[in-house]
Amino acid sequence: MSINNNVAIVLKSLTKPSVLSNGFTYSDLHLDIQYQYLVNHEVQRQYEITDILVDYDLGAIRNSIVNLLLTFPGQKILNPFFGLNLAQYLFQPCDEDTAFIIGQEIQKGITTFEPRVKINLLKVIAQPATHSFQITLILSVPTLNSSSFQIAGTLSNSGFYIN
Repeated sequence: MSINNNVAIVLKSLTKPSVLSNGFTYSDLHLDIQYQYLVNHEVQRQYEITDILVDYDLGAIRNSIVNLLLTFPGQKILNPFFGLNLAQYLFQPCDEDTAFIIGQEIQKGITTFEPRVKINLLKVIAQPATHSFQITLILSVPTLNSSSFQIAGTLSNSGFYIN
């Protein structure tokens, strides 16, 4: 019995269209899971039809970047390499060298896991007085006519938090 390694299974029903039916290109669940009301009846609010709030285009890509920054490798079962272990730098010296290494780690992670974006600015500033790092990212999305957005956060002994 021989095994053919050149066989691929393609499920056309699972392919994502290049433009969603509502005119957006990308979609993702809103990070703070909330309900979106589809029918608005104040009197009969308990009978309203609800769905989970969704972000589109820049919001969806921003969610993806935030998930990358907040996820440790191994946490995502179906993709165990996804994520950045920024917490490993918390016990390193809080100086420019460590800030540079953190910046390289973030750049590598974004380049690997989020090819839809271009990094316009990545700034990591060490703050020795509080033993923390301020991280600022300005990203653009070429497929969305170079629309840009910013993500800023703090890496400290409490973890990484988006400002």
